[in-house]
Amino acid sequence: MNRLKILLIGQPNVGKSSLLDAIVGPRAVISNYPGTTVEILKAEKLVDDTAIEFVDTPGIYSISDKSEEEKVTEKNLFETKIDGVVVVADATSLERSLYIVLQILEAKIPTIIALNFVEEAKNKGIYIDYRKLESFLNIPVIPINPLVKKGIENLIDKILDIKNQRNDFFVVRYDDHIEKAIERLSEHIGGDLPERFIALRVLEGDSDFYKYVEDEKIIDSIKDSIKEHPEVAEDICITRYGTSSFIAEKVTTIKPIKDGRDIEDRVDSILLHHFLGPISTTLSLVAVFGVLLYLGNIIQGYLMDLSDSFLASMNLGQNTLMFTLLSDGIRGLTAGVAIALPYVFLFYILLGLLEDMGVLSRFIINAERALRRIGLPGKAFIPLALGLGCTAAATRSTRVLSSKKEQFYTASFFSFVPCSSRTAIIMGVVGFYGGLTLAVIVFITMIISGVIWGLLINKILVVKREPLLLELPPYRMPLVRNILAKSWIRMKDFVYIVIPLLIVGGMLYGLMDKFELTGMIVNPLSQITKWLGLPSVIIIPILFGFLQKDLTGGMLVSVVGNNVSMVLTPLQLYTFGVATSIGIPCIIALSMLIKEFGFKKAIGLTIISSMYGILFAGISWRVATIFGF
Repeated sequence: MNRLKILLIGQPNVGKSSLLDAIVGPRAVISNYPGTTVEILKAEKLVDDTAIEFVDTPGIYSISDKSEEEKVTEKNLFETKIDGVVVVADATSLERSLYIVLQILEAKIPTIIALNFVEEAKNKGIYIDYRKLESFLNIPVIPINPLVKKGIENLIDKILDIKNQRNDFFVVRYDDHIEKAIERLSEHIGGDLPERFIALRVLEGDSDFYKYVEDEKIIDSIKDSIKEHPEVAEDICITRYGTSSFIAEKVTTIKPIKDGRDIEDRVDSILLHHFLGPISTTLSLVAVFGVLLYLGNIIQGYLMDLSDSFLASMNLGQNTLMFTLLSDGIRGLTAGVAIALPYVFLFYILLGLLEDMGVLSRFIINAERALRRIGLPGKAFIPLALGLGCTAAATRSTRVLSSKKEQFYTASFFSFVPCSSRTAIIMGVVGFYGGLTLAVIVFITMIISGVIWGLLINKILVVKREPLLLELPPYRMPLVRNILAKSWIRMKDFVYIVIPLLIVGGMLYGLMDKFELTGMIVNPLSQITKWLGLPSVIIIPILFGFLQKDLTGGMLVSVVGNNVSMVLTPLQLYTFGVATSIGIPCIIALSMLIKEFGFKKAIGLTIISSMYGILFAGISWRVATIFGF
């Protein structure tokens, strides 16, 4: 059997994942690239006697070593054995995609362009002559539409023939002085990659390619000799961009749109308006969380009833050790799944929907305007938005900020961003047993506590503010199958890690309760629950929650039973929600903080934010009590 390994490369939001889904279906396997937290997707398709392995690399704007995503893509391109590349290009902004294409062609790698969003470009009056583009670059260009699988069979045919592709690709020609420097440097280069390509990467300052040069001292000597180009890397970049624009202009025809401003401009005039934008963003997010709570409550109620019936049918009332372990393990599992699973999965579905529609980036811009007031730099909202999914991944993404001070300052706000697990607590415990209003009040309390934190810590860590540079993708019809696939990929950790922990946690608490060992934990920490106005045994789910936040709801039910509202008053539910939602959420997030900022800073931030959360929850409980709530 023949085998091919093909990389999918392209900018963010260009449709690589949709293309992969159209080719192989939602069977892609997600994994972190070794030594990083950057995720890549892999999938395989069997065509006749050929197995094609597709690797979906992270979205990038160019091939360099500036970001983790670019480094991962570069390593996959040049340090692994591949048979070719499919560059997914956006027909609505062709010149930006061509920049990456030109870089790959310089490395003499067989390349195919999958031209996406062709219909969308036509709606904007943009017409791409893909045959003319093929003749310019000497590589296949295939118009595609993954949503309806248009062009997919043609693309696969070209992939099967990729090893027979001609290698007389288009070559970018630079200024004579740079060309002479390339020739001089090529004489000192070894390795399997084309000498011209390595010389260009070295002149652009990519240190990963210095190892191919016989003597690194020659690099500075050649750079210094190009007096006409003191910023040689910048000049190479400008020439490449100019060539991309030139080619795009030659193959593109622009026709005026009869209707004038299209619907996207009208929607943007509302969502990006300085006054209407924040209002529409707030109302939209309230609606999203309202839908999350409403649907989550329905699913949670059904699962809770199902788990009660299941436990009753098993007749687990015997007092033996084996039955204690079995019954408490099952109770922990069923309670945790019923409370957390509906909200985690629904949350990722709604987040994927907003992302694929192109709305999420507009919300980010509006929210960033408010965050400026507490000293956060513009780019900080990108990791904060990622924090709605997972704090660990968001911590890694703080690297988009320019200094460690900015990164640490931004990471401190993750204590107040409701990740999917904390959202499950607020919705599945507070909202389910206390109602929508109580859940909303917990969210508002988190925002208020975050603002106060920002005003206090900004006096200590003075951070310069930078403008937010964020690409606004066009509005698009989301692909339901793609959203479901992404949601499953994002929540697989819950299924494979949290569910076993729910069983172990339930068993552990059952053993402690049977042998009367809970007092060893509860009694020394009773002052914390007393400050929070909660029963002393509630310290158990609070502590388990730090191991993995998804355990909190399940352990609460294990401790007090399914009828939580019979044990905790609405005010206590509110306090529990605040106390378990403010602070660094779990050990996984802590480990990522340690990796990024060192042990002392990470532990210090975790302790201070946890104390702040408990302090704020206790004060909130007392204020509410004074006013008779």
